[in-house]
Amino acid sequence: MTICGLDFGTSNSTIGVHTDAGDTMVPLEQDATGTWHSTLPSALFFGFDDTTIDFGRKAIARYTAGEPGRLMRSMKSILGSSTMADTTQVLGRAYSFDEIIGLFVARLRTAAQNTLPGECTALDAVVMGRPVFFNDTKPDLDKAAEQHLGAIATLAGFKEVSFQYEPIAAALDYESRIASEELALIVDIGGGTSDFTVIRLSPERHHLLDRGDDLLANHGIHLGGTDFDRNLSLRGVMGAFGLGLPMRDKPTMDMPSYYYHDLATWHRIHLLYERSVFNELEQLLGLVSDKMPIRQLISLLKRRKGHQLAALVETAKITLSSHATAEVPLGALFEGASDDTTDPRTLTQAMLQTALERDVERIFSALDDALIQAGLSVGDIDTVFTTGGSTALPLIKACIENTFPDAKHVEGDLYTSVGSGLLTEARKRYR
Repeated sequence: MTICGLDFGTSNSTIGVHTDAGDTMVPLEQDATGTWHSTLPSALFFGFDDTTIDFGRKAIARYTAGEPGRLMRSMKSILGSSTMADTTQVLGRAYSFDEIIGLFVARLRTAAQNTLPGECTALDAVVMGRPVFFNDTKPDLDKAAEQHLGAIATLAGFKEVSFQYEPIAAALDYESRIASEELALIVDIGGGTSDFTVIRLSPERHHLLDRGDDLLANHGIHLGGTDFDRNLSLRGVMGAFGLGLPMRDKPTMDMPSYYYHDLATWHRIHLLYERSVFNELEQLLGLVSDKMPIRQLISLLKRRKGHQLAALVETAKITLSSHATAEVPLGALFEGASDDTTDPRTLTQAMLQTALERDVERIFSALDDALIQAGLSVGDIDTVFTTGGSTALPLIKACIENTFPDAKHVEGDLYTSVGSGLLTEARKRYR
């Protein structure tokens, strides 16, 4: 039996596998330069011309190259929501979201098996990561989300499936490298969730399966990087397409905002490609004070460039992690259009901070709740271990460092710490 840990992430996914040669984070995909990566972007693309389905970087590349098709990302965000029960039409076929996620999980397993030594090709037992809450307000949906994901993994070919909380997995990964006992706070802020674990770690207890006595708090909130992308898009980009535009005869009334919220939300963008939406926007075109932004919005949607716009905003957010400004080249969405007048939008660190302020307040309020749950104060924490791509944002890093000025700060691998910890857990459970 070959065991593995699978981190199905909102933005990126990984698999760690135990073989006779030891533990490894499996190379899952090559990029355009031939370089292998242990992350597979959580994306799939349904091609309309050849009806093929691709995954990861290739899926994103096909879509951003303008090939006709349907791109799906942030699929994990659907788990824990009422949308789990819905279907979506692709090339005339109704797919359940369980099916779509299942296609991706099966691809992860296949990609891992194809790069492993021949004697280790059957991945049988898996510990899958899960956020502390798929849904932090409705326990029934949270429970259903784990059940759905477990059933999906079984259909993908795994014979034994169990779960571990993602921040606890990150804690196990970090614990493998410490020399003495520590009281650690694990901060895992990913694409869809922000999770916090307070746990007592030590080399002597690392091998134990039951860590109930060491786990002091486990808390989270359904909020992460995709929410940051949406808010940054709404604040810095959507004005180019008419957000906030007043009506001509009713200057106190603005252009309906729900179009822009959907356009800034990955798993809702496709809803804007319906004929009924185009009809509504054509009617609104005659009512607004400035027609050009709405014409650009209609053109963007008819070109099915919504996901490409979201990708440009995400790239700008990442750029702002290390630069003062980032440009969103909106003209790239309208190549070949003779009537394009869309100028680039320049985003700034200040703009990102303003866009994130409310979400960051909610995240750190949840962190405070984790400390209260543990019965501890800020000064009791020896080490703050951070993982997840969103912890690289300057505002997040500064808040963590300012909140815990006396603690040791350790940055884990942004993308593989959870997967590595899930493999550690799998070795304990299935040895």
